[in-house]
Amino acid sequence: MKNIIRQFRRLFSRFRIKLLAAFLLCTLIPLGMISYVSYIVSRSIAWDKTMDASIMTADQLHAQLSARIRQAENVAGALQYNMYTLESANREELSAYLDTITQLREDISLYLSTFDFYQICVFLQDGNFGSDEGLYFYPISQLDLLSVSPEDLQTLGASSLWLFRPQIKIPFMLSANRKTDSIICCRALCNQGSGRLEYAYFILMDTADFSEMLTASFSNTDTCGYLALPDGTIIASSEPELYGRALSSDFLQTIEDNKNPYFVHEDSYIHASILDNGWYQITDIPKRYITDSTAVLLRAILLTLLIALPATILIVLLISRSLSVKINTLSKAMETFRLNPNPPSYQALTIPKPADPSLYDEIDMLGLTFEQMQTAIQNNLKSILELSLKEERLKYQLLQSQINPHFLYNILGSIRTCQSLGRLDIADQMITDLTRFYRLTLHKSDELILLRDELEIASLYLNMEKLCHNNNLEWRIDLESGIENFLICRFTLQPFLENCILHGISAQTPNILIRISAVYGDDTVILKIKDNGAGIPPEKLQELRRNLRDQAVNYEKHFGICNVNARISSEHYGSGHIDIESSPCQGTCVTIEFSQMEGVEFE
Repeated sequence: MKNIIRQFRRLFSRFRIKLLAAFLLCTLIPLGMISYVSYIVSRSIAWDKTMDASIMTADQLHAQLSARIRQAENVAGALQYNMYTLESANREELSAYLDTITQLREDISLYLSTFDFYQICVFLQDGNFGSDEGLYFYPISQLDLLSVSPEDLQTLGASSLWLFRPQIKIPFMLSANRKTDSIICCRALCNQGSGRLEYAYFILMDTADFSEMLTASFSNTDTCGYLALPDGTIIASSEPELYGRALSSDFLQTIEDNKNPYFVHEDSYIHASILDNGWYQITDIPKRYITDSTAVLLRAILLTLLIALPATILIVLLISRSLSVKINTLSKAMETFRLNPNPPSYQALTIPKPADPSLYDEIDMLGLTFEQMQTAIQNNLKSILELSLKEERLKYQLLQSQINPHFLYNILGSIRTCQSLGRLDIADQMITDLTRFYRLTLHKSDELILLRDELEIASLYLNMEKLCHNNNLEWRIDLESGIENFLICRFTLQPFLENCILHGISAQTPNILIRISAVYGDDTVILKIKDNGAGIPPEKLQELRRNLRDQAVNYEKHFGICNVNARISSEHYGSGHIDIESSPCQGTCVTIEFSQMEGVEFE
């Protein structure tokens, strides 16, 4: 029995077998995923169809409303001809004028019966024949019946003016004591010379007709449609409680800016379009109307998942428990593992494994390999870092060894020149200063020295150069208190001072004043070397800046400056950078900024 159990455990000790068993037992997981995807796809289809149906209904309604508006425009255009004929008729020939009036009245009656307009009102000049008829014709002095003034019609021209007037009462016998909210299409003729209003006519439509069209289109749905004036006032709606409300300016601006078929506003999707007369037709589709259409599908899928998923989860938990414990432990070990240069401070995590090595699965072997890897990496890391540090210091020493001969060559050349010219006292003084200079630099053999020692070396160098240039060289050193105790790369200043003298003295700038200053920055030391010399030509300055940016050391050009830049930019020696500003005949300013380093020892 024990052997059977042992063989069975060995069979299931393999990670792949356990994984396959979990997949075979968890058949409901694909079912759940299929159910979820089916719901998402079905919901998306239902959402699209519902939105498309609502928008299609709104577009059909838009066509109907626009057709109604075009009817009024067409009738207004037809009446324009009648009014032109009436205006052109000879009022002296009463019979002919009466025939024209009669024809206009018959046409108005025909239009009212054909297109079911509420009323058509024609306003003629006071005193004209038929202006007091009271059924279709009125004097212009009574324009206030429609809350319109002649001034409103002065610039109308041949186009129509669309108006909304609430509670209009037309004083004729067929509408006794009836008031109605009216949508009005208006046209008028104004004499451009005298400014007098010759005539105006109005086609009135009951807003209830538009509300009925809106209600019929959105019956049996939660969708709401309404018409709004350009100022946002709702004049017709499928929901009576919205009538008369005003839309906010932000909402109207959103309609103007929106380029999509709809946009979201609060808890609704808004589909808006502009009618032919410039008014808004707005369709409000509540979000709940769309979500309710998928509620039945959602409940069915949720019921299936509530039954299947708990059983599936229980089976997966029971079978994969041993796997999850190992994977979690291994994951935690990898997450907390750090490349620590001090191995004793790191506590390696042990992955739980069976006591019998023959029962190890792939995860157990991976954990064992990881433990060995931790030990090997931590043992090798310190050696790698030490080698990297030594390599960095060797590079620094190489650069340092290259700059010292370069400086010595220049000074010896100056001494030889003085001897050739017979200026032995100056040459003798330079040899004395050179001896002191190298005694100090050899004594300060570390890569980093105090700033005050670097300034002392720089002063010795400037003394030697001053002797070679007939005392036409001056310098000043300004330091903030205590800043001279910070560390700086040895031989940082000399290449820049050499350039100030070598390239700064010219026929235009025979006397050179060098100012050296050191101030505090944000955890940095800012060192500036400024002269009043000849400056650097723009092309050469651009090339020099490019070499500094790329940290390249050119052995043929700018060697000393690029050498300092390569050394000072190292993270071990200040992570510094160098900026150079120069103008022809205005001088040059070199800014060296590096981290504050104090009391750091280098082996």
